[in-house]
Amino acid sequence: MFGHDELLAKTDFNKLNILYRETSNHLDLLNLKDKLENSTDTTNLLNVALEDVLFMFTKVGEEELILADQLKNTLRRTREALASNFDQQDPHFIKLKEELERLFKKKKLNEVSQDEMNENIDSLEKIHAQVKELNRQNNQLKAKYLGDIKYTRIHKRLIERGNISEQERRIFEALNSVKNLADEQVLQNTQLLDNETYFEKMMMPIVIKQFKGEQKIPLNTDSSRYINNLVVQEYMKEFNQDGHAW
Repeated sequence: MFGHDELLAKTDFNKLNILYRETSNHLDLLNLKDKLENSTDTTNLLNVALEDVLFMFTKVGEEELILADQLKNTLRRTREALASNFDQQDPHFIKLKEELERLFKKKKLNEVSQDEMNENIDSLEKIHAQVKELNRQNNQLKAKYLGDIKYTRIHKRLIERGNISEQERRIFEALNSVKNLADEQVLQNTQLLDNETYFEKMMMPIVIKQFKGEQKIPLNTDSSRYINNLVVQEYMKEFNQDGHAW
């Protein structure tokens, strides 16, 4: 206080604490806004509650506030739908995520007009509808594998690759047999997943037998290795994420 001790009696420290917190919060929001507008890295955009800061910087009327709320709610639902997708390597998912980032990775977010908000709401509704449909298809396929996300993703990667021309039903039968045999082996000896190289060698003949032997699906060396690698990596990913839960 530079010796002005009499001012202490007139100072409301509770109010100062509130003002400090508000100032700190607004600085955080401004820094976040600057980062979103100027950074080329949008990797974590979906993890940021962007809808909470989009309209912090402009005084708007009642009509604009209604639109802002509608836009924020639509953005929230779209982000949540994307976040609930368990196959984020899907090219369709990546395209939808990039479209969402493109919409909100703009300059001068505080200068969004009514027309622009309406356009963004329409674009978001379309993205949200596509995400919901993608999630529905994923869950439908997952149900065929009895809820196993690993084989749902493997199945999709094989269909996307397009060099296995067999009917999708035969691919499913082959993968489902691989799943049953691999799960049985892992459940009997969880230490298999401690040695990725050994597990990879063990899985190769299982994959080849179920695809080439049982389902008569022709595979070359590259295709066999590709399928086996997909299977092994999914098991290792689950094993590591779950803290060796097998």
